[in-house]
Amino acid sequence: MTQPIIQFEGVCKSYGGQAVLRDFSLEVFPGEFLTIIGRSGCGKTTALKLVNGLIAPDAGRVLVQGEDVAQTDLVALRRRIGYAIQSTGLFPHMTVEKNIAYVPSISGMRGWKGAQRREKAAALLKRVGLDPALAGRYPRTLSGGQRQRVGIARALAAGPELLLMDEPFGAVDEITRGQLQDEIQRIHRESGITILFVTHDIAEALKLGTRTLVIDKGAAQQCGKPEEILRRPATEFVKMLAEQQRQTYLPPDEPLEDRAYCGAGTPLRAV
Repeated sequence: MTQPIIQFEGVCKSYGGQAVLRDFSLEVFPGEFLTIIGRSGCGKTTALKLVNGLIAPDAGRVLVQGEDVAQTDLVALRRRIGYAIQSTGLFPHMTVEKNIAYVPSISGMRGWKGAQRREKAAALLKRVGLDPALAGRYPRTLSGGQRQRVGIARALAAGPELLLMDEPFGAVDEITRGQLQDEIQRIHRESGITILFVTHDIAEALKLGTRTLVIDKGAAQQCGKPEEILRRPATEFVKMLAEQQRQTYLPPDEPLEDRAYCGAGTPLRAV
């Protein structure tokens, strides 16, 4: 049986006495594209940051590839996990090429110097739909969409098996957003990388996810394939989200296949 690449086991996390995650359990399996949707402050970004050890749980544990994050070399862990955020986090004093090569370079990975670095950076730019001629430019000279694509290229540079994305397309216009969504879907199909993708946009979550996790007030409400979320909402909160998208994603005559799903209060497992 395939082992999960990420496991949350009874995780609790609070800030200033305010619970953000409550007894949160989840298994994510290799190759999944899990979108995480919920209102601001519901715990979705906290869940993401627990994976690469940016924060630690108050109770429970998080495992990545079978290793407890709390017992792991966090620097080494973060270097093998891609991380893309809304603001991209590009270094303004570095060229696009140097930004992309940053993690492989500081990790001492072979083949990231001189001509080889240029070749690999160019290949990654093509992979995210950009012209390799941009490699010598600085982030300030790029559009918002271009910077976001460079951020994704940098996250992919070290060849991670796991990519964390925290509302990465939230700061771009709708046309660019749609293009970026298509690009990340293509990258997922071609690479088989596991993606955890946080968003506040239910339409984006349903479009991208092979599974969608709905969180509210620190608790998992439902986790399942997009059509399951739409046709069989497990709670009133999920139903509210589903009602907004049902006509767009589910033609009236389209039957729902018999698939297991995870409802509120149920340990979340891929099926």
